[in-house]
Amino acid sequence: MHRMREVAPGLGWYDHDGSVGAFALTFPAGFVAEGADRPGLAHFTEHLLMAPRDGAAHPYAQLEEQGCLLEAQTRRDHLTVTVSGPQRHLLRAAETMVAHLTDLRRPADAALQQAEIIHNEVLEKTGLDPWSDRWRWCVPAPGGGIGVDHDPVVAPALAGPAVHHEAWKAFAVQNVRLERCSAAVVADPALVAPEDMESVLGPRSLPDARDVPRPDTDPRAVRDEIVLPVDTNDLAGQSAALIAAKLVAREVAAVHRQAVADIRYGLFDEWFSENAPTTVTVPVPADADFGALERRLHELRETSVEPSAMNWAREQLSQEWAARVTSPSACARSMAWMLSGGRLGTPFAPLDSALVERSASAAAMLAGA
Repeated sequence: MHRMREVAPGLGWYDHDGSVGAFALTFPAGFVAEGADRPGLAHFTEHLLMAPRDGAAHPYAQLEEQGCLLEAQTRRDHLTVTVSGPQRHLLRAAETMVAHLTDLRRPADAALQQAEIIHNEVLEKTGLDPWSDRWRWCVPAPGGGIGVDHDPVVAPALAGPAVHHEAWKAFAVQNVRLERCSAAVVADPALVAPEDMESVLGPRSLPDARDVPRPDTDPRAVRDEIVLPVDTNDLAGQSAALIAAKLVAREVAAVHRQAVADIRYGLFDEWFSENAPTTVTVPVPADADFGALERRLHELRETSVEPSAMNWAREQLSQEWAARVTSPSACARSMAWMLSGGRLGTPFAPLDSALVERSASAAAMLAGA
């Protein structure tokens, strides 16, 4: 039987008896930490952190020798480093990553090399289209919404090579510290002892969740969709908003006789982030019958907390959640995210019906271009 638990403060564990395991380290080093006047610093820091220290200290190559895969992601409120590979090498892989993250020496040309990699990454992923990401208008950031001048991926590439080559190390020293990270491991305790992993990582005190202001939505982002609020930033609040949104999506599908649409949640569609998006949205068809939708949404406010409705939505979302964490690395990454906000647990159970009702009752339609 799989068991998810916190074996030590800030160290989550998921029992997994397969040949491949994974661990993830999450730091409070996301876009909100860089400040509105330094767009892309967090992403640039991620690249420099993963860059080789020298020819003999290349994290990707060192881990590949052990059969392991290294992944790093920077998001709105956190940076996550994930390593997956044979369980017999997992502890050694953790030692490799800890040694690399705690030594910030990099060759003189590392910043230019990583700036070029970021530039190519932007070309591949966005085509340098600053309007391609609609969610930037809904995501909180210090001083207001994230706009084209504060796009966490596009801005550094537009600003020129190595734009943050002098600032990244100070940012890493402040935000990428082992004692501040939350960690999660997916492994067999008989092969990877929890106390050994805890010893490698050392003691940690989890960071407090940031109180990020809610910006006004930019008028250029108006679109055809239904918006529901995330009332509270904990696991219960985020789960309730997703439940309410799933029920709204079912109503939209019923009115237009089509399949239930996917819910849009946050800048990267990542559930249960440390700082939750302020809204969850449900797309509306271009030929939407707004009169019928308004009537269905009014009725939903009365029926959203019926056990049969919530059980249906809970089952649907639980299946989607299970699909998101099928691999050891995805499971470790998700656990580390939840631990970063101090809420390790199974989503959607238990579920606060009052929060579901509040999100459903506050659903609003936005119609526009």
